[in-house]
Amino acid sequence: MPETSLKFIFAGGGTGGHLYPAIALAQELEKSGCSEIMFIGTSYGIENKILPNYNFQFKRIWMRGLQRKITLTNLLFPIRLIVSIMQSVVITLSFKPDAIIGTGGYVSGPALLAGLLLGTPTVIQEQNSYPGLVNRLLGKKVKQVHIAFEDSAKYFQGQKNIKLSGNPVRNLSSMDKSSARNKFNFDENLPVLLVFGGSQGARAINNAVLASLEEFSRIKLQILWATGQTEFDSIAPQCARYKANVLVLPYLEDMASAYAAADFALCRAGASTLSEIAICGLPSILVPYPFAAANHQAFNARSFEKSGAAIVLPEKNLNQETLTDAVKGFLNNPDKKHLLSKAALKNAKPDATKEIIKDMFSLIKTGG
Repeated sequence: MPETSLKFIFAGGGTGGHLYPAIALAQELEKSGCSEIMFIGTSYGIENKILPNYNFQFKRIWMRGLQRKITLTNLLFPIRLIVSIMQSVVITLSFKPDAIIGTGGYVSGPALLAGLLLGTPTVIQEQNSYPGLVNRLLGKKVKQVHIAFEDSAKYFQGQKNIKLSGNPVRNLSSMDKSSARNKFNFDENLPVLLVFGGSQGARAINNAVLASLEEFSRIKLQILWATGQTEFDSIAPQCARYKANVLVLPYLEDMASAYAAADFALCRAGASTLSEIAICGLPSILVPYPFAAANHQAFNARSFEKSGAAIVLPEKNLNQETLTDAVKGFLNNPDKKHLLSKAALKNAKPDATKEIIKDMFSLIKTGG
């Protein structure tokens, strides 16, 4: 079967961590000439805002995740699930995909179940060290499960369809360190700390950095800081006196250049973030988001720490003293920084996108 005749359905969303790997895979499939790609999502998750900006077909189903408290939405969950499976079956029968790929979130469940019911090859791509509920439940039934962390394999014990492939990430090819620092007007001879907390920022990280600016200025640390849109207006004026060493932005569009300019990073522990800093060999201080679903960021961070690629600083312990101590630990010990960088690179899977697609093509051609 020629690759140009293949059709794929992707189902994943709710958060960017589930959606963006799917988009990376879909874009790579487009490059290979695949004829049609469709996304299944909901009206509630981030996919409803992001996917209309792309040229992919997009079908919405009624599915919605369970809430943390007793609500009408939770009471409707069994009905939503049944209806969403039926909707996914209708979409699959109409579109006739060669494979269905679930990348996590509740929306992937009905789509994968539809594929299993109809005999369509099904694939799971799990980004996190601790797999999501849908992937844990359906991992034994699908044809392939692609994981990004070796620690994930224990949740799929006894299965022969597990592949340590890594996470699909955006293109991070960029300029060299010197050119990247010039772009941000940083001194090439002084260290640079990259601070970010995702598209919405991270208040705990922002507060700790703000409290530490005086000490960071004293040790001549340069900071490239993405505060998140909601906190930028309150933080930026407080950084005015440090503008020689601190560049504050609401959001970093060019993450490739930001990674290239930095010596180390202070950030959350989302799966895509960790995959990107690994590819860049960037040592990191990780502050897992404590309210992430199933505490998956803590699992991600501990996996990175266990491999020697990062220092983990739980949010409950994050303050001016612990942050400045961690930063000085990097600056005063170049050998430690080098070892962390080397370990991060060992975690990198720069060819993850192509490897997953190669395996999917093989699955379709051989039928599993």
